[in-house]
Amino acid sequence: MKRDCFYKLTITKLKPVKGSYYFEKKEDVWHVGYFSYPEVLATVEEWYERGADAVEMEMITQEEFDNLLPRQ
Repeated sequence: MKRDCFYKLTITKLKPVKGSYYFEKKEDVWHVGYFSYPEVLATVEEWYERGADAVEMEMITQEEFDNLLPRQ
């Protein structure tokens, strides 16, 4: 299984929960990379199970994803 999918996920919760790890803000951005497409979809499904109202997927390049990683 190829792990060549890179996505920017914009997670939206219409009514944020103060003190919540996942939903303190109305909108948050997470990035997933080096996943297979079924793994990306499973991640999206996890967000819905946690209570997200919407998950927007935007495909990004491997280079864009790698530039987000901390440098040593």
